[in-house]
Amino acid sequence: MKGDRSSKEFARFEAYLKEHGLKATRSRELVFNEILSSPGVHPNAEEIRRRLRAKKKPVGLATIYRTLNLLVRSGLVTAIDLGESHSHFEPDWERLSHGHLICLSCGRVQEFSHAEIQEAVDRIGKEKGFLLDRFSIQVFGHCRDCSAARRRAKTP
Repeated sequence: MKGDRSSKEFARFEAYLKEHGLKATRSRELVFNEILSSPGVHPNAEEIRRRLRAKKKPVGLATIYRTLNLLVRSGLVTAIDLGESHSHFEPDWERLSHGHLICLSCGRVQEFSHAEIQEAVDRIGKEKGFLLDRFSIQVFGHCRDCSAARRRAKTP
């Protein structure tokens, strides 16, 4: 990796692994890089496996799951629930807390953040005596395109 942001974060991951008596293997680096390869995309383990295979860099699904768990425990990646039976993953360093709008029809995921939401969550935390670290909000509904298609389908 070059001297960019991801190499700094991979160095943090390497330090985490070393701290826990684990090695920074090529497979772990491939999984790490794959999560970063498409900003705004929230891949699951199977998607990561498919993308690596397409690049002729196959990594076993068990290795991918173990690496994702290590990345989550290291604080570099967040597992998010998009309403499916498995987790999706996204980088989690120096990002503002944000939410996800998840379309129940097409599965499209749109990220959002809004200062008023951040302020409301901060206020709720203070009221409850809770020291906030970060938050995640998942909102399920129908995107603009799917909503329009549903309206057209209802029109005789």
